[in-house]
Amino acid sequence: MLTPEITLTHIIFVSISLACGLAAIYFWVKVYFETKKGSIAWLLLALTAIFLITSSIFPSIAISSQDTDITEMVFLFLGFWSAVYTSIFAAAGFLMFQAFKTIPRENLGNFLIEGMVFTKPVKAEDDMEELPEVEQVSTLLNRSTLIEYTPKTRYEDSVIEICLRLYGEMVNTVLVSTQPRTEMYKEKIGDLMDIGAMKFIEISSTTKHVNDEDGIIKLPSDEMGKFFELTSKLPEGCAVIFEPITQLILTDGEQKTYEFISEMVERFSASQLLLVGMINKEAHDDQTVSRFEGLFLNLAEEKDAKIRVVKGGKEEYVRFYVGEKFFMEQDVEVILEEKKVEF
Repeated sequence: MLTPEITLTHIIFVSISLACGLAAIYFWVKVYFETKKGSIAWLLLALTAIFLITSSIFPSIAISSQDTDITEMVFLFLGFWSAVYTSIFAAAGFLMFQAFKTIPRENLGNFLIEGMVFTKPVKAEDDMEELPEVEQVSTLLNRSTLIEYTPKTRYEDSVIEICLRLYGEMVNTVLVSTQPRTEMYKEKIGDLMDIGAMKFIEISSTTKHVNDEDGIIKLPSDEMGKFFELTSKLPEGCAVIFEPITQLILTDGEQKTYEFISEMVERFSASQLLLVGMINKEAHDDQTVSRFEGLFLNLAEEKDAKIRVVKGGKEEYVRFYVGEKFFMEQDVEVILEEKKVEF
């Protein structure tokens, strides 16, 4: 028989356990839904809280009850629940151990937050959530590549992430765009321009002459031929991201834009420059899109911050984490100073 003092103390401890356990369940379930792709590890922690609550409450019932059958049932339930819980926990531990043996250390942070990404046979586009990541963008886009996007996608984020990853891989980059995106790109990744790792070219309908304005090279839209003069001194291996193909088609016409892009592909290939073009596939008819697809060796599509190469060898995928920067261990500024982009 428990003394009143012990009973009161026990009630206090059980109450604290119940309150903290309910809070733990709430927060871990919220974590699971916030990560959206989180593994069952987060729900397992909520399950742990449930087990710990029952482990404090049920013994109290067993001790306070004068009925032998109820006491035996409570202890039997606790034994069964303990066996179920520890089995699940052991299985989760095995999966985590296997994952830590196979997942690169630099990806462990993403794994802990988002859970495991399982690789399955591709059945549809919808399966892109399950695809492995390709870390080396320069390897993925190792030949002239046309990336198709739609108005519903935030393709600007993909452009920014490509620039950041190419910087992390020590690849100088030239980004060609139009306003208002040029200003947005400068705001997001203008620091790469400041250290000489990147150049911006803006195709402008208001500029009358080629000029340098705040580090951005302004190219009149009616003097596109000078684009090749600007890029003639780019070092071998440099990447050029040409974003405004769709806008040129709509303003200058399909044939004129086709001839310009065709010459750019040919010149850059001879100079061993990496060309990545962007086109809004829903802004043009299938015949127009197909015509421009034929100019590039690789064809890719952008969807949900992922890029899938669908033509040009085996299918490869890259998943982007917008806003993250990828730095090498070496002194990046010193190395890039030696490989500075020059016009």
